[in-house]
Amino acid sequence: MTADPTMGPHTVRARVTFLPASAGGRATPAMSGIRPILRLGEVLTSCVVRSAEDIESFQPEHPYDVDIEIIFWHEYGNLFDPEAPVRLYDGSRLIATGEYLLPAED
Repeated sequence: MTADPTMGPHTVRARVTFLPASAGGRATPAMSGIRPILRLGEVLTSCVVRSAEDIESFQPEHPYDVDIEIIFWHEYGNLFDPEAPVRLYDGSRLIATGEYLLPAED
């Protein structure tokens, strides 16, 4: 998958697990629509994470399929690597990890 940096916001599907507070994650469950920071290579950029399963809140230590809208795709889409791990942050604190879900090949 090659990013087209001329596009506006772009959404990718991923499976993420939010970390518990004991591992540095959030003290309260994250809600669908949360706006964490996403790591793309060495760059941190804004995103919106929404449930792909019609779930309102994400409990820690449970994997969820989500849609991640990368807000500044036009600037950082060229850094997107579908093989890289998903890393979501609240400031400098890692709050969720996961993997991108690639479309099935025919």
